[in-house]
Amino acid sequence: MGHIGQVKNPNDFFTGSLGNVEFVICRDANGKLQAFHNVCRHHASLLACGSGQKTCFQCPYHGWTYGLDGTLLKATRISGIKNFNKNDFGLLPIKVATWGPFVLARFDDSSQDTVDDVVGDEWLGSASDLLSRSGIDTSLPHICRREYIIECNWKVFCDNYLDGGYHVPYAHGALASGLQLQSYETLVLFVNPFSSAVFLLIIFV
Repeated sequence: MGHIGQVKNPNDFFTGSLGNVEFVICRDANGKLQAFHNVCRHHASLLACGSGQKTCFQCPYHGWTYGLDGTLLKATRISGIKNFNKNDFGLLPIKVATWGPFVLARFDDSSQDTVDDVVGDEWLGSASDLLSRSGIDTSLPHICRREYIIECNWKVFCDNYLDGGYHVPYAHGALASGLQLQSYETLVLFVNPFSSAVFLLIIFV
């Protein structure tokens, strides 16, 4: 979902989406890492956008306000509503954990553990071994996130990287002069089942 540097301090947060799931990840005032569905429990408006620091999440539509631990702090103009218990309307949680420099989230209920070995084995599967062998540098800070919208079929775009550098000498002559194409190797880490994202690792040995 992100990098631990994005939620380094209490009240830090960042948002994102995975398929049709909007999420917010934050560190509450006590320093605990939290993750929630980023929608108000009232009319499903988005609560937060981007990243930064907040002491609470407030719905921009009706003002329902939530703590960074997910509890509903204030629901405007609902006094007197029969059988309403604000404790029943906290933000819906998402399981969250860290592994190396990464913040991970899990949307099923198959594992309650968030310790490193369980996260590596159960959450990441074979990708954890590949990432470990490739060397994860936890000292590298998170600088920024950039997204590019590419107006093409994503499968064609990914296939461009999977041809083993076949096109590079002809399409990127200047680039080819500085590469040892005989050592070009492309590894597919995993395919995101919730979106059209394929995570690639391109290695020059």
